[in-house]
Amino acid sequence: MMKKKYEHVLPMEIEKRSFEIISEELARRGIRLDPELDPVIRRVIHTTADFEYAETLTFSADAVGHAVRAIRDGACIVTDTRMAMSGINKNSLVKYGGRVYNFISDEDVAESAKKNGTTRSAACMDKAAGLDVPLIFAIGTRRRR
Repeated sequence: MMKKKYEHVLPMEIEKRSFEIISEELARRGIRLDPELDPVIRRVIHTTADFEYAETLTFSADAVGHAVRAIRDGACIVTDTRMAMSGINKNSLVKYGGRVYNFISDEDVAESAKKNGTTRSAACMDKAAGLDVPLIFAIGTRRRR
């Protein structure tokens, strides 16, 4: 039996290489991203390993600008998916006084969804609406083709 040799790679090196691969693949596909949206779309691709997001993500007008200003003013981010939560740089958010909330696994959310005949995602947003802090809502869903 052949032994496998594993290499220890620091997380920042993994992230750096991932973003290099993303750049190479986007170029190979001939995809040029809007400069304002580019960092967000690349982070989503990095988190999901799904290049379709380069062509399917949609944003409201000046969404990134509004989000940056809100974060700098201490807003928190609420998301209804673990995948979206994992793509948020929590350390950067904390620098401005914010944090990330995700209630998808909370028992009270599951109970509320069942009681009200809604999804847990909807119940997450209802729970978040009760927070007394400035919020950015990052709803994690994907349309299937």
